[in-house]
Amino acid sequence: MLTATIPMTCTASNAGGTMASTTGNPANVAAISTMNFGTSGAPCTSVLGNVTTVAVTPWNVVAVDYNNTTGVTTGYIGNVKANVSAGVCKFTVTGKASATYTNSTGVLAVNSVAGELTVTNPVNCGAIVTTSTKPTFKGNYAVKVAGTGTIPTIVGSNP
Repeated sequence: MLTATIPMTCTASNAGGTMASTTGNPANVAAISTMNFGTSGAPCTSVLGNVTTVAVTPWNVVAVDYNNTTGVTTGYIGNVKANVSAGVCKFTVTGKASATYTNSTGVLAVNSVAGELTVTNPVNCGAIVTTSTKPTFKGNYAVKVAGTGTIPTIVGSNP
């Protein structure tokens, strides 16, 4: 879900890229080459109508620290850029989004906080979406290695 001043909800979202088991962080641990929000049968919506979000990739996944007790790595999705349109309102979202990755489940949980992502170039949005808008990005993504269906693991801690 991408939220600006108004909620924009996507019931479906998927991503593609590369991620392998790795040791040592902070480090780039994955590359996101495709990111899709919504489907033709389930488009993203807002009070302005359907929302179209076109990701400008690549995005990267950066592991910042690994907790050996929980098996959870904290970090963020970096290099985020997406062009968003809702009705006649158009704008670009850029920045990073906080995330965690859990080895036992293979879930990349994106849960950004206000201020990590910014809005640029709002057109025909009035006061609804401005450069002062603080969008957030939240969603859970199941990560599996293509062809094998295995879940990659990230280990190692910040020195």
